[in-house]
Amino acid sequence: MKRTRAALLSALLTALVFVAGQALAGVPNVELVTVLVFVAGYLLGPALGALVGAAGMGAHSLLNVMGAVAPPVWVAQFVCYAVVGLVGGMLGPVLARMRRRGLASVLAAATGAALALFYQLVINAVTFFVFSSGVSVWVYVWGGIAFGAVQVAWNTAVFLFVPGTLRVLAPYRRELAARP
Repeated sequence: MKRTRAALLSALLTALVFVAGQALAGVPNVELVTVLVFVAGYLLGPALGALVGAAGMGAHSLLNVMGAVAPPVWVAQFVCYAVVGLVGGMLGPVLARMRRRGLASVLAAATGAALALFYQLVINAVTFFVFSSGVSVWVYVWGGIAFGAVQVAWNTAVFLFVPGTLRVLAPYRRELAARP
């Protein structure tokens, strides 16, 4: 029964990641995918969280309403979001157990910023090496800073609320982890 619930929840969260990505696709770097994948990692554990992140972002990038991304960027995106799910599975329980709620929120916000920065660095590096011919790396980097800063700031703000969300979801996490 536990495996059935985990499989069903994995599929539902993957679909939710896809839909959330599509819903905000027209707003540059404002997204809820990162926090959803992080929470999926918390609920399902690092391995299934990584799978949800990779599958959800992979589907979103491949079937994006704005158009599919190039294959090297697609691979980088789903790898980055697998890392987000992995981090959610490892760090989420720590944040949920913290007694000092303010500190938990600050650490969660720092985690959201770090994950967004990690994503931006990887995707921009891959995009630069795939698409930039004759453009200086510095011109490319400075051109993308504003977009990257929006995602980092957005995720910092959204992740402030993650510890409370994780505490609310803790009983469901325990139920998924319970032995049959």
